This record gives sequence, structure tokens and C-alpha cells, in this order.
Amino acid sequence: MAHPIQKANILIIDNDKDYTKSRVDLLKKENYRASEAWNIADALHKASNEIFDIIFLEINMSDVKGVKGLLDLKRVSPHSRIIIITASPSVETAVSTMKNGSVDYLTKPMKDEEFLNIIRSNIHIDLKDDILTKLGEKIKSIRKGKGIKIKQLSSRSGLTESSISMIENGKISPSITTINKIAVALGVHPIEFFEIERHKRWIVTRKNEREKLQITGSDNILEYLCKESGTIKNEIYISNLGPNQRSYEERLNHEGEKFCLVLRGTIEVELGSEVITLNEGDTILFDSMIPHLWKSGKSKESRSLWMICRN
Repeated sequence: MAHPIQKANILIIDNDKDYTKSRVDLLKKENYRASEAWNIADALHKASNEIFDIIFLEINMSDVKGVKGLLDLKRVSPHSRIIIITASPSVETAVSTMKNGSVDYLTKPMKDEEFLNIIRSNIHIDLKDDILTKLGEKIKSIRKGKGIKIKQLSSRSGLTESSISMIENGKISPSITTINKIAVALGVHPIEFFEIERHKRWIVTRKNEREKLQITGSDNILEYLCKESGTIKNEIYISNLGPNQRSYEERLNHEGEKFCLVLRGTIEVELGSEVITLNEGDTILFDSMIPHLWKSGKSKESRSLWMICRN
């Protein structure tokens, strides 16, 4: 039997009932908890009443298509790792879903072992060492404050004493299901363990620590000044394009509004059927649900500052 700390609760969302059944059967044979949903409405109901570590989502559902289903799931189940898995992949949906919170974008069909490996690599919450330490300290503080011994918490949660001890000492990264078991056993909501992150109102990004992202199918390099985190939903980045280069291979759209300031050179912003030329110092603000991309001039590189506003 798998060690309790490795248990995961997984939801498969797909129109194909044979596919969902085969995936659920496979997962149960591997001692995972697994459920299925054949539409977004059912998936939202299940995610509202149960904590899932991982959610696999077919992006082209019959009732809700595109990124909206992903955004609805993120709102209802913000701690779940959502993985897009589709039989009809495209660069546009891949970029859009990854920018809106999915952790991976995969193509069906997929071999069983490959599918299981994806799950194994996503079971545990992706926490940095310092956050993992603070999580353990918070759990220990709440436990001691309630006068509960590790042995008692083990009995109430179904986790081993050694697992709880390792979590409290920041030695292992627990799954969301494990965190939920501890929270229920302590009589608190799981969000209490992450209070330090929930109330954080600022993000500092040092100049030499900026994350850089190479856009697939493009020479566009995004240099992030600020990324979405916790209660802060906006993103700010610098787009660096060489002569006659495009931001994306295909136009994309997503929730929110987009602002641009041209720092150097000239760019052409394609918005629906319109093409708008911006020179150095010019700005533009638009509804980012409009399919869009931008490209630099034929003879000069461009550098532009972009902000995505989702609040």
C-alpha cells in the first residue's frame, strides 16, 4: 500500500466517457483517489465540495469551451494543479491556458506510464524551502495552541506520526489532500496554514532575478518585472523582439485588459481586424479578450513594456 503522504485526489474532466472511465480505473489500480466529470458544470460542483490535488481538463468541453472553463475551475479550486489534456492542440490555446494558470498542456492519446509520470511529478505542492518551513511551523503552532499531540493528530488524520513530524519540520512537501486532512483534524480551514502568503501585499523582483520566458514558436523573450501571485493578479513584463519578429505564432486572447508602452523602436499591434502602429513613447490600452499579437518593424528591434490587468 502506498505511503499516506503520497496519496492524491484526482479529477478527470472530459466529454469522452470511455476515456474518463479508463483513466479513473487506471488511477484506482495505482491506489489514487479518482473522480470523473463529463461537463464543466458537474466538475465545478465536485470541486466545490472536495479538494483535488490534480485536475485534468479537456479544453474543448461541450458546455464550456476554451479558457473560461479553466478560469472557473481556478476560482472554485485555487489550490489544484490543473493540467490541460486535449485531442485538438493548438499554439493559441496552449499559450492562453498556460498564462491563465494551467501547469501543463498535453496531447491525447497518452501512454499509461507517461500519464502516471505526469501525476507523480505534480502530486506535491510546489513550495520553496522557506515557504515549506513556514507551513510546517504554522501547522505546529496551531497544533500546540490547541493542546494536540502528534500522536492524537495522527489518529485523527490517518497520517503516520513520522509523516506529520516531517511536515512540521519542513522536510517534505505534502499534497493538498494531506494538508486538508491535517486541517480537518485540527478544526481549521487549510488557508490558515498559508496566512502569511494570503496577506502579502507586495512583490519585489530584483533586477538580476527577473524571470525570462521564451515564447514557443517565436523569438519573443518576455522579461517579467512582476508576476501574478496570491492576491496580486496583475503581470508586468518587457517584450524584446528582433527585427520583423512576432510576439506569438498565432493571436491569443484572455481575461482582463492589456496596457503597452513602447520603450524602443516601433511595433504593430494586431487587434482583431485592426493594425495599430506604435512608436517609441506611445501607449495603448485594450480589452485582452480581443485576439491579438504584436510585431516589431522590419529593420529595427523593439522593446515594449506590457501590463495585464485581471482585477
